[in-house]
Amino acid sequence: MSRFLWIFLLFFILSQGCGQAKQGHHISIRLEGLSNTECYLAYHFGNRQYLKDTARVDQNGLAVFQGAEAQPPGIYILVLPDQRNFELIIDSHQHFSMEVDPDDVIGSATFEGSPGNKAFYFYLGTLREKSMQRQTWQREMNDPDTPPDRLDTLQHKLETADKKVGSIQDSLIARDPDALLSKVFLAQRDPELPGMPLTLNGVQDRERMHRLLTWHYFDNIDFADERLLRTPVYHSRLRVFFNNVLMQHPDTVIAEADRVLEKARANEEVFRYTLWFLTNHTEVSQVMGMDGVFVHLVDEYYLKGEAPWVDEATLLRLEQRAGNLRTLLLGKEAPDVTLYDTAGDPVSLHQVEADYLIVYFWDSECFYCREATPLVREAHQRLSDKGVKVLAVNTETDSSKWKEAIKDHPSAWIHVNDTRNISGFRDAYDIYAIPTIFILDARKRILAKQIGASHIENFIRQHMRQASSQPQTQ
Repeated sequence: MSRFLWIFLLFFILSQGCGQAKQGHHISIRLEGLSNTECYLAYHFGNRQYLKDTARVDQNGLAVFQGAEAQPPGIYILVLPDQRNFELIIDSHQHFSMEVDPDDVIGSATFEGSPGNKAFYFYLGTLREKSMQRQTWQREMNDPDTPPDRLDTLQHKLETADKKVGSIQDSLIARDPDALLSKVFLAQRDPELPGMPLTLNGVQDRERMHRLLTWHYFDNIDFADERLLRTPVYHSRLRVFFNNVLMQHPDTVIAEADRVLEKARANEEVFRYTLWFLTNHTEVSQVMGMDGVFVHLVDEYYLKGEAPWVDEATLLRLEQRAGNLRTLLLGKEAPDVTLYDTAGDPVSLHQVEADYLIVYFWDSECFYCREATPLVREAHQRLSDKGVKVLAVNTETDSSKWKEAIKDHPSAWIHVNDTRNISGFRDAYDIYAIPTIFILDARKRILAKQIGASHIENFIRQHMRQASSQPQTQ
């Protein structure tokens, strides 16, 4: 019994030791040619990189990053003292070693205990090889003396090289579909769509093709896998989709934002990041109408308790910002403010009769206003016979400077100011930068805001054409 008891105890001790060895993280990296210095471990999060840890490089070039806690899986960056850097994967295997020559990372890197990094660097090596081949072939294709039959051969080589890279990705995905590298490969891919659909007249139906792309764009993203947040790929897909794939119309963006957020509910951290991205993207967007998307996100998610991680101060700021923008959304009736002309007489914005009213906020000392004013003048001159007027709102507190400056401005404009901001026009029109330009219709509804002076004429003429093509109602 004593013998079996000792065997049992020995087995127990060994098994406990093995279990403890797998806890936390222990990453040793031998850097050829470096000694007695420091290196740094950083990580991707969205489109940014953050410092995670620092390790001493000993006299033998060995740096060790270790800790009792496992690192959140993702793509990490090893940064050397001279700012050279390279990426490595930290996934489920967090006890591994790497040897590398910093002068040839891809060609020299070897790993023990990290199948993910072995696969990653095998892929990077293949990618580098094919990239060098592509450059050689592309230079030959660009040579005007290359004969046509050789061009066909080179084109075939390029296509074959692309297929080779794709096939390597496919084999790595098939080998370990749950690995982070596999999820990254998939997430980078556009959806596979059928051939170009045709209309009943046999014409390519590009509109339908675009709808298919929009609907299936995120098919290859695993929204339940928060590891993708610690790679550049998820942020990049969001950015391209909401900047380039979607038509930049607030109704379209709102619908797609809601749809993507619903997908992102598969993981709390993915949902949190997605909502942050959309909020930040639409709040600072220079695209006209995106403030409507921002207001929608605040109303439907933050103010309805969908973002419990947000502190009270941030929530209040978002609520106030949305409140300021809500009255200035496209299609809304513009706020009526009473300003004062050069004689000190009140001028109500809503009482200015015009088929189109250009409301131009400016300052005599503003460099960008000096660039914009001639463009506003030219647009007004070409459109004045179309019922277009300009309400030029000076934002300065010195009326004498304003009156001196308007000597160089068209007298046909309606010049107003409110030096003491009695009307509250700055808050009413969210004036935080100048020049700021609004275009209103005859009913004082906001047709355009934050529009560049060079776009005024084209915008109004296009709106006129659209209005004339609409059926008249009795």
